[in-house]
Amino acid sequence: MNASKQVGMITVIALAIFIALRNLPDTHCALLHSDHQPVMQNGVEFCGVNEEANFYRPKALNYPFELKVEMPDVNAGKPGKLWVLGAHQHPVLDHEVAISHTQKLHLHLRQITGREGYVHLHPQPQEDGSWTFVLPQEFQANNPGGNFLAYVDFVSALSNRSVLAEAEAAMPGVGVTTPLVSPPRLKIIESSLSHQRAGEVALCRVKLSGINEESLKLKPLMGTLGHAVVFSRLTDEAHRGYAHLHPSLEGGEYDAQPTLWFRLRLPPAGDYQFWVHVNDGTDQYLKFDFTVKP
Repeated sequence: MNASKQVGMITVIALAIFIALRNLPDTHCALLHSDHQPVMQNGVEFCGVNEEANFYRPKALNYPFELKVEMPDVNAGKPGKLWVLGAHQHPVLDHEVAISHTQKLHLHLRQITGREGYVHLHPQPQEDGSWTFVLPQEFQANNPGGNFLAYVDFVSALSNRSVLAEAEAAMPGVGVTTPLVSPPRLKIIESSLSHQRAGEVALCRVKLSGINEESLKLKPLMGTLGHAVVFSRLTDEAHRGYAHLHPSLEGGEYDAQPTLWFRLRLPPAGDYQFWVHVNDGTDQYLKFDFTVKP
């Protein structure tokens, strides 16, 4: 290869790298949410009206990070542990993670066998490079154990960019206990999507009330009025993945029966679950199913 061809090839490669770097997300939530322009109201953060959350399978993004998870052994009194491993199996440490939505590490645990369930946790860093977590009492009570899908998202303090990772783990069953389990306090009274077309942005509407349709007041949860995740149905291996959403300021959030709105670029056609995580004094998880059409 002559010198001019070498110069031309190097120029093309350099230009491609420059364009790729320019298009990388450059804010804490810009990967999870396109066009991240948060709106603050009364000290609570909402997504901007042009933002949209995206559905991902982290492994398909080829991040240079590996997630390893050990589920808690409740019977032995052992907490859960996880490691996020980077280059040369170097564990991601506390000082290498920035704060996003008031926390450093967001762990989404989805139980897929034994029983169905979901919980959003924030593991705490340890000196050995691991991060530990404890399941809420109501989630672990009489849990038959089973297989879990684990997803983490966090922001690298060095690059200021979001990182996603996923893993599978199993938890032993919990012995029969009689904890003080609170009855459900809230329910979804209306849920809808503005449309169901795969690949397009939909406005997802969730209206909440007390269990007897009485009024309620949502409290800030990780700096916003709620969080949500979308998973594919348990039987849909082809579309396994998740989306992590935060409310968009659309109106009705402070009504007696509040409405939360989420903007989501719809995943491929199939059946999905929408889990809403809110706080009215205690953490509450509510779910509805929806279908995406081609």
